[in-house]
Amino acid sequence: VTAIIYVVACSSYNLVLREDPSQNRLKESLELFKSIWNNRWLKTISVILFLNKQDLLRDKVRAGKSKIEDYFPDFARYRTPPDATAEPDDDEQVTRAKYFIRDEFLRISTANGDGKHYCYPHFTCAVDTENIRRVFNDCRDIIQRMHLRQYELL
Repeated sequence: VTAIIYVVACSSYNLVLREDPSQNRLKESLELFKSIWNNRWLKTISVILFLNKQDLLRDKVRAGKSKIEDYFPDFARYRTPPDATAEPDDDEQVTRAKYFIRDEFLRISTANGDGKHYCYPHFTCAVDTENIRRVFNDCRDIIQRMHLRQYELL
């Protein structure tokens, strides 16, 4: 296994699982990611993280009907990182929301600091073909670099 591709629906922050209405979908995705990340058999396998459904997340945040902090109280204190890049049509709250979700996953991936595997996050919108093309090209490059490092050619 060279890498694991993990896809999360960022717009699911206010939804519950069909099979367990007491479980938030995004929290369940974070828990599953944590179990994969900490799995002893996968300790050297990097993860390409697709933070998908950015278009739906943007719509929900702009509508203001369902606030992220109602489901993730830490969001109330979260500050957008200084190096965050906003999309041209994203306002400050949308950028803050998408980076908060990204940072929740990165917090898991950097918790033990062993440096044996890495998490490569990408904001995606599956219906945006140009975005998907760019992301898949990045993934190809990441996998190629991993192989080159493995065989000490890089």
